[in-house]
Amino acid sequence: MGKAMFNKALVPVNSSDLSARVAAKAAELVERGFVESVVLFSVWEADEIDYSKLFSADKEAELKAAAQAVLEQYKSRFIEASIAAQTVRVGGDPADLIINAVEKGDYDLIIMGSRKLNKARELLFGSVSDRVTRLVSVPILLIK
Repeated sequence: MGKAMFNKALVPVNSSDLSARVAAKAAELVERGFVESVVLFSVWEADEIDYSKLFSADKEAELKAAAQAVLEQYKSRFIEASIAAQTVRVGGDPADLIINAVEKGDYDLIIMGSRKLNKARELLFGSVSDRVTRLVSVPILLIK
């Protein structure tokens, strides 16, 4: 097929079934020669931690470990398929961190999930995929 269409794709993942479909599609795109390399990106949500509480360090460690476990799970699937994948684990707001990673990195594609929120939740909170779609300049492949 020649040179891949995309050099480096950012693939945000979590423990959801949707992320399993996202990772599978990313692997397929690498195998078919459309994407050269992928970075699996997992976010532990720091807003779930009340740092004024006594056990906040335990909660933070628990969230970081869960995010790392997700990365290891998907990375092992890529290794089984003979696909090299880098991993990144960060803490904070998922949309902000994805946007920041794209702005600072050399990504030319984002492959991510899009779950349907009800209209009230979408109006109040928006979705990560909607916010990322509006604020990045690279193509995005949304998986439903």
